[in-house]
Amino acid sequence: MSEPEATRAYRGVAPADRRAERRTRLQNAVIDVVADEGWSAATVRKVAATAGVGPRFFYESFTDMTDLVTTAYDELGATLLERAVHAIAAAPDELHAKARAAVGAIVGAVERNPQQGRFLISDAPPLAERKSAFIRSAADELAKQSDAVGTRLDSRQAELCAVVVMAGAVELVRGWLDGTLDIRPDELTEIVASTLSTLTAHMPTIGR
Repeated sequence: MSEPEATRAYRGVAPADRRAERRTRLQNAVIDVVADEGWSAATVRKVAATAGVGPRFFYESFTDMTDLVTTAYDELGATLLERAVHAIAAAPDELHAKARAAVGAIVGAVERNPQQGRFLISDAPPLAERKSAFIRSAADELAKQSDAVGTRLDSRQAELCAVVVMAGAVELVRGWLDGTLDIRPDELTEIVASTLSTLTAHMPTIGR
């Protein structure tokens, strides 16, 4: 009896590594399809073809298209947030400097890969809940980082601040990427960073 396909190496690559590679290719593919053609075009067959894998391999990693698109969103969002946190850590201990570093890290990533930006701001229905979760994650990080510059925000204040800043940032990024706004990446970074730092500084006094 031959060794089962599930445990047999192919061209020196272990099965687990092949599965991981296909999973990554499918995630990259759904980002491209949604960014270029919208959620309605994101079918299993379309995404699998874009990834260069057979449709049957889709189901070894994902239950359905919603599972794939939300996983891709969560992992991409976590990566961008991690980049922002690293940039904050390297920035001077001053509110605007840290805000600019965080925003600049994200804008820079989108500038290098506009498809990811288009995917993140897409109107795909399955992403609505995930966007709210991302804002909460950003708010949690904002609450932690605000302590470092002497502007303590509680969880409620941080969430309100994150909602305002994210809403404006999304529309600026949308206009930048589709060409409807005459704005450069450095201008976008400065506008969002200024909004974030100003609102963070004033939020503790709002509602008191």
